[in-house]
Amino acid sequence: MKRILNLLLVLAMVCALGLFAGCGARSTGAATAPAATPAPTPLPTIAPTPLPTIAPTPLPTVAPTPLPTIAPTPLPTVAPTPLPTVAPTPAPTAAPVASGLPVITKDPTGETVNVNGKCQFVTRYENAKWAEWHFVSPDGTRDLNYVQIMNEFPTLKVLHGDTKDLTLDAIPAGLNGWKVYCRFSNDAGAVKSGSALITVVTGTTPVAPTGAPAAGDLPVITKNPTGETVAVNGKAQFVTRYENAILAEWHFVSPDGSRDLNYVQAQTEFPTLKILNGNTKDLTLDAIPAALNGWKVYCRFSNNAGAVNSGAALITVQNGGTPTPQNTDFGGNWAELIAGRCQITMSSRGDGSWNVDIRWSSSAWESARWTMTATPNGSNALTYSDGHTWTEIYSDNNSYMISNESYGGSGSFT
Repeated sequence: MKRILNLLLVLAMVCALGLFAGCGARSTGAATAPAATPAPTPLPTIAPTPLPTIAPTPLPTVAPTPLPTIAPTPLPTVAPTPLPTVAPTPAPTAAPVASGLPVITKDPTGETVNVNGKCQFVTRYENAKWAEWHFVSPDGTRDLNYVQIMNEFPTLKVLHGDTKDLTLDAIPAGLNGWKVYCRFSNDAGAVKSGSALITVVTGTTPVAPTGAPAAGDLPVITKNPTGETVAVNGKAQFVTRYENAILAEWHFVSPDGSRDLNYVQAQTEFPTLKILNGNTKDLTLDAIPAALNGWKVYCRFSNNAGAVNSGAALITVQNGGTPTPQNTDFGGNWAELIAGRCQITMSSRGDGSWNVDIRWSSSAWESARWTMTATPNGSNALTYSDGHTWTEIYSDNNSYMISNESYGGSGSFT
């Protein structure tokens, strides 16, 4: 500003001097025109360029950028994380073991087979002592256990009707449409598995069982048999465990490994040898001859995908010694000969004890039943402490009701 005022002063002074000079000329009376004194070119009135009114640039009214109203971020309302609602873990609903009843973990599945074919029904369970397979007619009016079904279909072969895995062979066309289920029981009561349909195809084209393993899904052996040392005429048992197999077949291998006989051929090789359950997971040998010393046994498990052999177990027969007590093999189906009213089915449990199922038919309408786990005690005696008994009362359509059921009986029989 001062500089501009000074400039204006200088200009004013210059103008004043110009006027003064002009006045002097006129006073001399000279004729010459005042030489068009370029009218004191009013210096381009640089109209006091009001310095670019940098209108006190109100610093860009950065409108007090209200700091991003980080709205007092209410700390992520971690809604008082109710400690992972570990919903008062209802103590693992100890599967109905609260009631002590058996618990079925796998139901059998339906099977489709050809006439005279073979199939297997598999279940899995916990907390049961006894198992009994039942057959229900297509119209649901008849419920027969595995012993009665063999009377209904004489040519049908029923294997392991009192275990978790039922095998049927030589299946007749008449069994088409029937269903099977397994009844598991213990001292607290009984529970039934789901039922599985049997479909029998009468055509000539082979039909793979619907429950057959997928291709390549071979059996799996979970326990191999172990060697046994016995006296001449003694007894021994070889035990295996498996998964996903339909058939089992025991084999005998000679000491030099040159001969491999299945259990049927071995019976011919050793006529006095008693071979029990040669087509199941547990093989029992009795009256073992000295000639069997050094032989080995193994079990071949198979299904529609193929076969797998278990490990081999050595048989060592010692000459002399005390023979294994006789009359300890009670396996099989027994019957009272006179009236045929009493039937007993016994099967080995693999630990020296036996599953016993007794049926006494007092009339065509009523049967008394007993089941137990019996242990040999003496030459022909068996003792038990877990007897389970009940009465089956039949109706005209052959279905039945259960009454007078009790558990925990004990005693012995011969």
